[in-house]
Amino acid sequence: MKTCLLRYASLLLILLAACPALMAQNDLNLALNKPGNTGSTASASASSVENNSLTASNVNDGDHDTRWASQPTDNQSLVINLGSVQAIDRIRITWEQAYAIDFQVQVSATADFASFAVAKAVVDNAPRNHNGQFLNEYGNLGLTGQFIRLVATKRRAIGGTYYGYSIYEFEAFGFTNSPAKNVALNQPATASNVENSSLTANYAFDGNLETRWSTRFGEYQNVMVDLGTSMPVSRAYLSWENAYAYAFVLQVAATEADMLADRWTTFATYANNQAYFNEVAVTTAGRYFRVLAQKGYGGFSVREFALFAGTPLPVSLTSFTAVAQGAAVAVNWSTASEQNNAGFEVQRSADGVGFAALAKVAAAGNSQTSRLYHYLDAAPLRTLSYYRLKQTDVDGTVTYGPVVAVRPLGASPVATAVSVYPNPTADLATARWEAASPGAGQWRLTNMLGQVVQQQEFDIQVGSNEQALNLRAHPAGSYVLTLQAAGQVLHRQLVQKK
Repeated sequence: MKTCLLRYASLLLILLAACPALMAQNDLNLALNKPGNTGSTASASASSVENNSLTASNVNDGDHDTRWASQPTDNQSLVINLGSVQAIDRIRITWEQAYAIDFQVQVSATADFASFAVAKAVVDNAPRNHNGQFLNEYGNLGLTGQFIRLVATKRRAIGGTYYGYSIYEFEAFGFTNSPAKNVALNQPATASNVENSSLTANYAFDGNLETRWSTRFGEYQNVMVDLGTSMPVSRAYLSWENAYAYAFVLQVAATEADMLADRWTTFATYANNQAYFNEVAVTTAGRYFRVLAQKGYGGFSVREFALFAGTPLPVSLTSFTAVAQGAAVAVNWSTASEQNNAGFEVQRSADGVGFAALAKVAAAGNSQTSRLYHYLDAAPLRTLSYYRLKQTDVDGTVTYGPVVAVRPLGASPVATAVSVYPNPTADLATARWEAASPGAGQWRLTNMLGQVVQQQEFDIQVGSNEQALNLRAHPAGSYVLTLQAAGQVLHRQLVQKK
């Protein structure tokens, strides 16, 4: 039985299901509006942009009509900051027709480009054409990180011309959002009406994106599937043809009596849809599911409506913490219930990417009562460290839990908070911080391809320190600034050169 440790995510999904009007177009997407459109200095960044309306922040804004476009050269890159270390199991890239032929997706726990690991290397890319948008989707990645970088190295010729790269949306998903069984596949379907006999309701549930259900002109149309029996659903995926609905709801009826009496429960609401496909996490169960299309641009047309099975959580993790306790780190977690749980493994990482086993902890196996677990890391790393759980079912199925970061007591940073200003800057910036001890320091500037474009040594004094950073010689764009002292990274942030 598939085990899911991410109880926190499940609680969030329950809240979203209770408040469907607040849902984004894709509330599974870890990268959505993080943090490019929130005013954060750690924004989505790119090696170049074609113009000021095609910036990097367009790739994680949830709007499939906006896009990032680069300058027309082969070597370009894009970096997205998820805001914190996340478990990443699936990515989806929606390209404009100027997609990359060769590219890599890389992941890191920090913005230091030397620590990026290749998650996916693609050669001779052949993405799926979806209404003129081109999709690449990769699952079962098993990654952990905060920063995702796309490094594109070969462009596609369009009509004999090599443009820059262009992406509508870059999405990242966690382990609980991985593909599962589509329970709607080839199940009986009906619709309010059909455009003609070759565009009937069953084509919305046949697993073929080349076929579709289509209505005659008119608003408030629906297509419904009968699962045969009531079952839990954890995710819904809707793929539209060009005639998509910009206002629609997804609904469920628990029984045949509910369906016949028109007693539907809405579990997702879209008021201003702009995408050709919609994906949403849900916590619901029922026999009948439908799309009720309310407003569009004439008729409506659905290529596929997929529903993915959800099962009760065999292991319900209610808390997971790692905190400094003297010279050690105490790792604690609790479960509300367990079923077929073979045991836990506590893992630790220095960078949030590569994890090593610390200890195995026996589990209850089967339990319907709350249980507490504890492990003491008596010899922790003396720098910032990352901890997570690996849980194994009796059938060998493995699931990884959330990641937490902790700095042991006595492992304080070399310096207090560092400030860099102005940012953006046209030429000069200044870094300021307080240092507890003298020593040699270095600042390093790296472009979006991970290449060091400038580095400089300097002396650190006890007390207040101020270091001038001269960016005048570099072209406009985004860079990563890293300050180091005594073998430790004092500060790392994205800097924009105007």
